[in-house]
Amino acid sequence: MLESKWGLRFVALLLALFMFLSANNVFDELLYNNENVAETEVVEGIPVEILYDEESQYVSGAPEQVNVQLYGNTSNVKRLQTTRDLSVVLDLRNRNLGEYEEHFTVEGLPDNVTAEVVPETANVNIQELVTRTFEVQAEVSESRVGPNHTLESVQIEPETVTVMGGESEMNRIQYVRATLDDNSRITQDRVDEAEVSVFDTQFNKLDVRIDPTNVRVEINVEERSKEVPVSYEVNGEVAEGYTLGDVALNYDTIEVFGTEEVLSGIDEVNVAVDVSGMESSTIRDVSIDVPEGVDRTEPAVLQADIEIEQDNG
Repeated sequence: MLESKWGLRFVALLLALFMFLSANNVFDELLYNNENVAETEVVEGIPVEILYDEESQYVSGAPEQVNVQLYGNTSNVKRLQTTRDLSVVLDLRNRNLGEYEEHFTVEGLPDNVTAEVVPETANVNIQELVTRTFEVQAEVSESRVGPNHTLESVQIEPETVTVMGGESEMNRIQYVRATLDDNSRITQDRVDEAEVSVFDTQFNKLDVRIDPTNVRVEINVEERSKEVPVSYEVNGEVAEGYTLGDVALNYDTIEVFGTEEVLSGIDEVNVAVDVSGMESSTIRDVSIDVPEGVDRTEPAVLQADIEIEQDNG
């Protein structure tokens, strides 16, 4: 073909066209620029902003988050999916009290991107705002307390919260509870922050506003213990020519610590006072014969005041 005149002209035309397209970056745009390529992506969990008269109304039924389906320019759709730089609004400012099915609107979209909220609408109930004060309860199960401890007290700060909602919801309130997230075993005093929730008689969580939403819960425990009398026995013999007089312990009772089962089987503890070879009165530390299963005693060691008398003759 190159040997003919028309073949040479055709090749020259192709070369000229190639150079023109290259000079004008047409190939780059075709290969790398996706500005005009349509894309669809879903952005999940976008918060819903509800616009209404918060001073006199209460809105229930609207979801806290929705998913948004994006359509349009690939780069902008990808950017929005990453930055989540958009907002979903439910505008109820022109609505009176009552029930409505309202459409969401998406704001912050570029011109070449459209969006669809999933679900498209929300069934909302606009009621007159009712405000009441309730005492907060925080229940700590005894099963969470260690076997060697007992629950002494549970204190909540603040003790009351303000609950706001529609009258239909407010009339259903039966329990206002501080829910503890940490369910670990309690073996010492602790302070937790707990979220406040409101329930009806069937323990269904109610759609209301709570102020404050969290309270401080102070849990106090004490070690399980029992006070028991102490007895002693004398071991050994004093030195020849001496007589053992009185033996007195510095405590008549001691406190033993352990589980309820262990403590129930202890009525008395014993100590052994060794006087082997003694020739003079003294005060001596004596160890406590701790029953099996006892964690510790208070005091841990007793003292015995031992009187030794020399024989006459």
